[in-house]
Amino acid sequence: MRPTIWLKNLSGDIWNLRPKKLTDMANCAFLSTLDGTGFETKLTFARIKNDFIVTQEEPQQVNITGTLYFRNPGHLEKFNEFIGDYSQNLQFFYDPTGKIDPRSQIDRPWYKWVRINKLTSGEQDSKTGYWLSKLTCTPLSVMWRRDTTVASTLYQVVGSPHVYQFIYPYFYQDENKLYLNILNSGERIGCRIEVKNTSAVKNIDTLEWVLSSGNHRQYAKWLDGIGLLPGRTIIIDSTQSGQEATVHYDTYSDNVTNFQEANPQYINFVELLPGNNQIVFNLGTVQNVDIKVSYTEQVRII
Repeated sequence: MRPTIWLKNLSGDIWNLRPKKLTDMANCAFLSTLDGTGFETKLTFARIKNDFIVTQEEPQQVNITGTLYFRNPGHLEKFNEFIGDYSQNLQFFYDPTGKIDPRSQIDRPWYKWVRINKLTSGEQDSKTGYWLSKLTCTPLSVMWRRDTTVASTLYQVVGSPHVYQFIYPYFYQDENKLYLNILNSGERIGCRIEVKNTSAVKNIDTLEWVLSSGNHRQYAKWLDGIGLLPGRTIIIDSTQSGQEATVHYDTYSDNVTNFQEANPQYINFVELLPGNNQIVFNLGTVQNVDIKVSYTEQVRII
């Protein structure tokens, strides 16, 4: 089965690297002898008598290489127009099954951000008549990635109000919980949690959620003062490259890092572990919320 491969520039334009026909020239050119889609790791060991243990792991950049077939110099010129400025980053998409269409708005293909650091002008091949150009892309990440978003406005009522039939100073209310199940097929990653208050009048003062994966639990709690007024959205992002804790409204945002639970039991910036993850949002009596969890799965090889 032939894999599907394509590039996407910052404008969202697509260049297909595995067209159905070698003669196709519209925003495509065949890439042959593909190499570099795997991974390489440098390991440092320490010896303990007759055994060795790994003391350090350093993932290495593995260049993605291949040969591009251009019908004529004008075809190569169109590829240059697609790239534009060669100092720009591109997304290199790779589907080894060959089932994903590059222009699909539903499928979630794996990709790496890359920089093209070598492209020969090429010479005409005497056998095929095509201009052959050697291509080298340097990846900007070790992992293959794909973006996922899970959104929900549904919640489940747990229990029912308990009202004593005599004078008693307490009223035990029902509790709303929202469950989101996430399958992370890659390595441990951060995630972006967005909670929007869609109520017209009611403020949300405290938010709490638990992320479970097997026997592992991570707890998050954001306290009074986060200022989640109607129409506002709190964003808690645990991705390593852009950790964030802010409340957004109109065109403004407030940092709410100081309003996280200080108890060491609460990690607050939860992460998705490999395998099945379940996030349970404890909403109390709050009902009017939109919750969205987005993340980027990462794997070393596909």
